[in-house]
Amino acid sequence: MKGAPFGIFCAFLLVTNCAPVEGVYSAAQETAIRTAKLDTNYDPVSRPADTTEVKIGLNVLAIDELDLKSQKLTLAGWLTMEWEDSRLAYTKASYDDIESAFAQPSKIWKPEVVIDNSLEDLGVVTDSSLLLRFDYLGLVEWEPPRAFNVHCEVDITYYPYDVQGCSLKIVGWGYTASEVNLVLPSTPINLEDFETHGEWVVLRSEATTSSIVEILDSGATRTFPVLEYKLIIRRRTDFYNLNVMMPVIVTSLLVALTFIVPFESGEKLSYVLTVFLALAVLLTITSDALPPTSITVSVLGLYLGVITVLAAVGILLTVLLQLMYHTEGRPKLTGVHGCVLAVTRFAARVVCSTKQELLTSRVRTQKVVPLSQTDLKKASPAKNDEETMSLGRDTDLADISWSEIAIIWDRFLFVIFMAVTVIMNISFIIALVAGGNSDQAA
Repeated sequence: MKGAPFGIFCAFLLVTNCAPVEGVYSAAQETAIRTAKLDTNYDPVSRPADTTEVKIGLNVLAIDELDLKSQKLTLAGWLTMEWEDSRLAYTKASYDDIESAFAQPSKIWKPEVVIDNSLEDLGVVTDSSLLLRFDYLGLVEWEPPRAFNVHCEVDITYYPYDVQGCSLKIVGWGYTASEVNLVLPSTPINLEDFETHGEWVVLRSEATTSSIVEILDSGATRTFPVLEYKLIIRRRTDFYNLNVMMPVIVTSLLVALTFIVPFESGEKLSYVLTVFLALAVLLTITSDALPPTSITVSVLGLYLGVITVLAAVGILLTVLLQLMYHTEGRPKLTGVHGCVLAVTRFAARVVCSTKQELLTSRVRTQKVVPLSQTDLKKASPAKNDEETMSLGRDTDLADISWSEIAIIWDRFLFVIFMAVTVIMNISFIIALVAGGNSDQAA
């Protein structure tokens, strides 16, 4: 009868499907595990097996910064390393069913890996204060946190609508691939705890495996495993649309406005010089934000350079128009002046037909003063014939002054410069946006 209560209790467990109570954690038992496994014949220098497979995953917490000028990406996160060490396996029933224990890094063998493209703290990944976990099956877990400062070769072609691909490369150091092989886990890059960045958006992530072959002086080769973790990130453009693109576009349009500033104001040349200096400042600011590289050329920098050249041409034309406007008298109907009048007639038809009619009506109402016999003798017959022929071609501009020619050319150049600037703005914006979207799709 003494065993009846125990039998009733066991029957109750079977009926209610209750699991037996697991062993309670005991610090003494965990110490016993370390003593039994690490303080006897364990050698932390020898690798666990002939070929040890180490799984390494990257966990990204945040993107601190992507410095385009220094081409440096700063990430915050940690590495997850897993490998199997059969020397650490134990029977958990002998230690109150404790499934895992912790040990100092110096007590357990660890793989030697190096971040190959690191710009700071280049060396073997280690952390002397971080404990390692190993379970009763001999599976070891190590998760060293760190700030990753790695080189990132940026593509500035479509800045500020650019998409960048930055990698973190881990290389096995010391051990060859046949001794310690680095492999990727099922989730190579973990972004579950990723913090939103104000400038960059993570589009996707990629992870690949490769190898480095080292050729010794003896001719023998050694192969070392390489893991590459790549983040594809896209720049948020709202800030740059407001603070970069809008000032550039507006300033470029100001160049054409030079040709509608009145000559009488005396500010025509100073205005175009101011616009030119503003474009030069924008070009300098943009250049300072970009790395000094010739591998890729920024479309925005090229655009600013073209606009600056256009502004320089505008300065030259403004000086010529100022000289023309303040020239007294009227042009001749032959030679270079005849070409000037031909261009002026075309410009007048393009920019303002009413001006053409005004000039024509002015010629029609002009009084004809007969020449004296003395004047006729002084005049050359060949010259009279040439001027008569030219007068027949340019009779509508026979009485136009240099100041009026300057005004017509001024309006004509305004139309030309405005059309060229608008076409350039639209073309470059389409090239930037479309190029950035194509990189994103790729």
